[in-house]
Amino acid sequence: MDNTTLPLHLSHVQKSSSIINRSHTLLHSTALIALIYYRIASFFLTTKPSNLSTSFSCLLVFTGELILSFIWFLGQAYRFRTVTRTVFPERLPENIELPAVDVFICTADPSKEPTLEVMNTVISAIALDYPPDKLHVYLSDDGGYSVTLEAMKEAWRFAKGYWVPFCRAYGIKTRCPEAYFLGEEGNTESSSGSEFMADRERVKEKYENFKSRVMRIRQNSIIVVNRDHTAVVEVQWQGLDGLQGPIVSGTGFYIKREALYANPIKDVDVMELKQYFGPSNEFIKSFGRHYKPKDHQHSASVGFLYLSVAEDYFTGLVNLHCKGWKSVYCDPVRHAFLGASTTNLNDVLVQSTRWSSGLVEVALSRFCPLIYGPKKMSALQTMCYGELAFFPFYFFPLWCFAIIPQLCLLNGIAVYPEASNWFFIVFSFVFLSSLSKHIQEVLSTGGSMRSWINEQRMWMIRSVTCYLYGSLDAIMKRLGMKEANFMTTNKVIDVEQTKLYQMGKIDFQTSIMLLAPLVILTIINVVSFVGGVTRAMVTGKFSDMFIQVFLSLFIVTMGYPVIEGMILRKDKGRIPPSVTILSVLVSTIFLSLGSLVLSVLLK
Repeated sequence: MDNTTLPLHLSHVQKSSSIINRSHTLLHSTALIALIYYRIASFFLTTKPSNLSTSFSCLLVFTGELILSFIWFLGQAYRFRTVTRTVFPERLPENIELPAVDVFICTADPSKEPTLEVMNTVISAIALDYPPDKLHVYLSDDGGYSVTLEAMKEAWRFAKGYWVPFCRAYGIKTRCPEAYFLGEEGNTESSSGSEFMADRERVKEKYENFKSRVMRIRQNSIIVVNRDHTAVVEVQWQGLDGLQGPIVSGTGFYIKREALYANPIKDVDVMELKQYFGPSNEFIKSFGRHYKPKDHQHSASVGFLYLSVAEDYFTGLVNLHCKGWKSVYCDPVRHAFLGASTTNLNDVLVQSTRWSSGLVEVALSRFCPLIYGPKKMSALQTMCYGELAFFPFYFFPLWCFAIIPQLCLLNGIAVYPEASNWFFIVFSFVFLSSLSKHIQEVLSTGGSMRSWINEQRMWMIRSVTCYLYGSLDAIMKRLGMKEANFMTTNKVIDVEQTKLYQMGKIDFQTSIMLLAPLVILTIINVVSFVGGVTRAMVTGKFSDMFIQVFLSLFIVTMGYPVIEGMILRKDKGRIPPSVTILSVLVSTIFLSLGSLVLSVLLK
């Protein structure tokens, strides 16, 4: 059969995963409805008198539960129809039929984005197995550094003179020279004769010379490749692939020029157009092209949109999926991209703060997915975009759950049903259901229990720090109190940071604004757990406070790295004693004032 009639890829619906996901959604939703009923009934349908402090505390916790439930509900759209794809690159058409490809590589600051890694990306793109006359590689340096320019010249010489001819002559699959020479592919090539080995050693020598020249231009750093978010990416992207397709997400994607810049004709009868303008198909196609922007408004309607810091997400929403385009998630066994990522707490939180700010900007604008999307996308695709836009609001429920029940526990105020109450099972089921589903997703994507614990910890850390600051930043921009800015994430990693990362230890070298909330909340929960258990043993009301005691214990367990950083660790990445002392002081003041307020409201 002619390859031109065969599909280039096939999608396979994961029926077992879809059944598990939908069953879990149904059960969890039922439990959430029961939980909400309990809260509403405790406010309006109970005959038991309650004081102001209990009502106010329960109201804050209930608000957090509603926000958490709302974001969870939006996120179920990812799990409704998960698919995987099988690709057939051997069915690609002849070179003459392949479309032209533009490769854009963006960088901004050599001190944070190692020059050698950027040049390896450039060389990889230049060496792609694609018709040379249809491949165009662009390097965008927003900082305009001479370092990047000089390194680019060296990369071009090495790629043109040695690397590209070598790859084409021997069919090298790994086109990134750094990855190739660090891996084992060179020893397993089919052409592993003496001529190949001689050429390989010659090219390797030239590459080492190239690295030395680039390192003289700019000090190189250690390359650390990680896959910290495997479960998140695979679950969400496979789920989106079963709908209208994954969103545009920073890097590692291909977009049709027509999709990004053209103005496709919709709902037009082609035969009717031919009656007026003639039979030429090319002439009819030209109606959908933009030739010259007339004004700023027109130019802002095509290409990438920069009205938000999260320009990739924003562009995918407004200019691609809402205009009817579809995307697919291609995740071959042999990974298509090699990248560097942040490996210390400071850069992770700075990066997440920037993302959170951009997403909340979209959520608070007229392009809010839940308002702008329903008429232009499917309901499930709209929910997926909505979940991404609203997930920074996790900060509110997590702050509530980390301080309100704990403060009430120390003052003998119950904000959850006692162990003998039927609704105790409802709250327990919701908690265990959420954790078990996350564990299932992590394990099914090749992760381990340690991966699950790390993901839980990082979610909690991000929620109480960068999600909070990112949301406040977006709100201040919305109110005109702050201008938008772009912060480059540091991808240069020193040796000690790398060792801590590989040991699974958090490097706490970050600003006090990001670090203090973690330490304060950990101290509050340690005090709450010890004080709550002591109080329950003295009063004999352990069943009344069981959930609050357990919640404090869970947060303390997840916050163990913070406790370790305060007390046990002596390395450079520990929590500074000054931050610990300040956090103890703030925690003491908060608990004292909180207890005073609750005691006043109890009267």
